[in-house]
Amino acid sequence: MASNDKEIWKQVTHIKGKTSKKYAVSNKAQLASYDLKIEDKYILKQHLNGGFPMVTIHSNDKTQALFTHHAVANAFLKKPSSKHKFVLHLDYNKANNEPSNLKWATKKEQVEHSKKSPYVLAAAAHKVYTGATSKKLNEKKVIALKTEIWNPKRKLTFKQLAAKYGIAEMNLYRIKNGELWFHVHVEGEPIFDKYKEQLKNIAFHAKKEAKLKLSDDKRKQQEAAKKVILAKLAKNKKRIEVERAAVKQKIAVKAKEAEKLKKEKSQSKNDSKKKTKKKDTLVVKSKKDKKSKKSKKKNKK
Repeated sequence: MASNDKEIWKQVTHIKGKTSKKYAVSNKAQLASYDLKIEDKYILKQHLNGGFPMVTIHSNDKTQALFTHHAVANAFLKKPSSKHKFVLHLDYNKANNEPSNLKWATKKEQVEHSKKSPYVLAAAAHKVYTGATSKKLNEKKVIALKTEIWNPKRKLTFKQLAAKYGIAEMNLYRIKNGELWFHVHVEGEPIFDKYKEQLKNIAFHAKKEAKLKLSDDKRKQQEAAKKVILAKLAKNKKRIEVERAAVKQKIAVKAKEAEKLKKEKSQSKNDSKKKTKKKDTLVVKSKKDKKSKKSKKKNKK
């Protein structure tokens, strides 16, 4: 997903006609319907139409397709001009409809972008390698055929050459023009624009794949470094927790010892008070006894 982790919702405003419900789209390429507030939205399940995620909505009592990439582009991307009517998927993945992967384009830009599509190149390769001609020809035969085609002293006509190699004359012209077997190049054969374009596209995607691989390797290195850092943090956290537990235990032991000492002091103080009280009681009693004896002696006299 995009670097922005927060999901932002916006109202879909480009729908033509009146709808019974309102619709919203998020920067995470989700679609939802709601009545009054977007907060009360209901997430809609998307399905594919030609490889493009979409939902079916009702507008003016008719069903209408609401494509996710159109909704996201209209809500989150600024359209440079009125000529920019097409939405491109930068990575050619129709399912990746996050704003960072979409771009407004003119018709010309859309055509140029599609030429570099890996799916278009794969289709071209399929045409080159799996057509009817490929069943009758192999690379060795094509080299021989092209050598004859571009031999300035060639005596056979194209029709005769096609018959010699067991292919249709039209396919021979396609080979000659670089539409078929364009990857096989012989001396004397001119470099056609289509041949250069195909090579350019192949080089483009090779470069792109190398860049993606480099990016993927960098991401793996970053993840590995992140794991090391997290492991160190976890280790430090555990060490800190152990140290904190030890400190708490020491504090608890000291508190217990202080409490014990306090109790002992209190007990000692109480014992001292009792002794003093007992002593005072004995002194008072002794004085009373002496006084009583004196009184008895006096009475006898």
